Amino acid sequence: MDFNTLAPLISGVAWTITYFGIVYRIFKDKTPGMPVAALCLNFAWEITYSVIYPPASSITLIIINVIWMIFDALIVVGTLLYGPKDYKQRFGINRPIFYFMFIIGIVASFGIMLLGPNFFGSMTIFHHDSFEVAKFIALIQNLVMSILFVSQFYSRKRFDNPIAGQSFMVAAAKWLGTPLTVGLLQAVADPTGFMSVIVGLTLICDTWYMLVLYREIKAQGLSPFKRI
Repeated sequence: MDFNTLAPLISGVAWTITYFGIVYRIFKDKTPGMPVAALCLNFAWEITYSVIYPPASSITLIIINVIWMIFDALIVVGTLLYGPKDYKQRFGINRPIFYFMFIIGIVASFGIMLLGPNFFGSMTIFHHDSFEVAKFIALIQNLVMSILFVSQFYSRKRFDNPIAGQSFMVAAAKWLGTPLTVGLLQAVADPTGFMSVIVGLTLICDTWYMLVLYREIKAQGLSPFKRI
């Protein structure tokens, strides 16, 4: 099995571990594990490219995407339950504004996901394949997510426990799930170097997040490898 075949499988397993860890910590710590903007983009991506524009070439990818969609639905439930308190503490946002912000984020995210294939699909680099567009959007989205996870850590550190809703397992799996697998494939395949910049920045942010989380967990007298 070559790396082109192995990378999506490793990524699928790594992101499944990431989602499981986030769901577990959300309900254990009663704190959102994923930034709202990242969650909106993720949830819209999973539904759009599992149900509306599923990959025609691989039943494995469809199964992985459906599993991710189910995990994301649980993350949405946890975020709606515990998000208002967290965002009130960090940003002074009250409950109605939080829910309004979430709805706007979901609507905007679905707009991006649904219209993205029409906008990018005519470009020859995507071979008129909506799932090729999906992979491109996912990598851009992953960079945004990686920046938001680092931002979430530092904003929580100012007011509360920065490891609430988080674990080193989540950070490490996320680090493996994109820049070192499918992201690397896209970076190598892109002759322009654009994807190398996107994937490289994602790797930097994911490594940063993983290291600061590791140090914080250790500083609290906990084991980063035993805290799921």
